[in-house]
Amino acid sequence: MKREYTKLFSFILGFTFLLSGVIFAFVNTYKTGKDTEIKKENDIIDEILNIYEVFRNKEDEYNTFRNEFLEEISDYTSYYSGMEENYDEIIQLLSEYETLVKEVEDVSAYLKNHCINKTYSNQDANGKCNAYIINFEKTVNSFVGDIEFLNSKIDEYNEWIVEENKSLKEKDQYNELHKFEPTYYNDYLDVNNDETYLGRNSD
Repeated sequence: MKREYTKLFSFILGFTFLLSGVIFAFVNTYKTGKDTEIKKENDIIDEILNIYEVFRNKEDEYNTFRNEFLEEISDYTSYYSGMEENYDEIIQLLSEYETLVKEVEDVSAYLKNHCINKTYSNQDANGKCNAYIINFEKTVNSFVGDIEFLNSKIDEYNEWIVEENKSLKEKDQYNELHKFEPTYYNDYLDVNNDETYLGRNSD
């Protein structure tokens, strides 16, 4: 009888050790996984904060260029008779404008992949992500709006020359102008699919 109790005690003791080992291994694996997740998130947060500064600098460059562009376009389109004369310069400016918008997108590729519909434990990173979404959406939509405005002016010009050319000799007639066709940005953008197009009607 004593021997049976000893066997039972040994079995219970062994089972307890085994169970403790399993629990320890599980807890250790969980903790290691948690630590890995935290490190991974911290690495992403650091990258977001660093890249946002690069993005912000490129955004400043874009805003400066756009303000100058709008002034020049206003001069070019203020009278139809000068549009043909300035057409090549207008198209060159538009190409530079779109190239700059593409640069804004390229430097913020990491933000696009890690900010949209994602939340982090760091509020600064969340704020930077939100600012990225707002500013990039405004950037693209402002560009698309500016192109639409200019192309509408080209349409008006092309309608205007129909009557003007009737009274001019062939060598003096105005030529029809082609609308600008963007390479990358043909339509308005909703970065985070919230059905709001920031910058669509911006000045």
